[in-house]
Amino acid sequence: MSYQAKGLQAWLLQRLTGVFMALYILYVLGVVVFSESMNYQQWSGWLSHPLMNTATGLFFLTLAYHAWVGMRDIVVDYVPHDAFRLLVLTLISLFLISSSLYLLKILFSLTLIV
Repeated sequence: MSYQAKGLQAWLLQRLTGVFMALYILYVLGVVVFSESMNYQQWSGWLSHPLMNTATGLFFLTLAYHAWVGMRDIVVDYVPHDAFRLLVLTLISLFLISSSLYLLKILFSLTLIV
């Protein structure tokens, strides 16, 4: 019974992260399409605003979680050997964690620059 709840929870969280990412992408595309040509300082100021910076950080964290759930399901379904499966899942998780931490470092340094 608890296994089904975990599966349902992962399914629901993946759908919620997908909705958040879609809304974020639509917002950024709207800004890109409807803004006049922005220079670097204007883009940097826009991205370093606390709300935009937080939304960008959440976007990439939800992207990492979304990727983790999808890749985990693929690996569990299609990698036959337990040891190799564990290795692949470990490499994927290390990549996603390190990428997310590096991105958060970049976003935090962006707010310190402006």
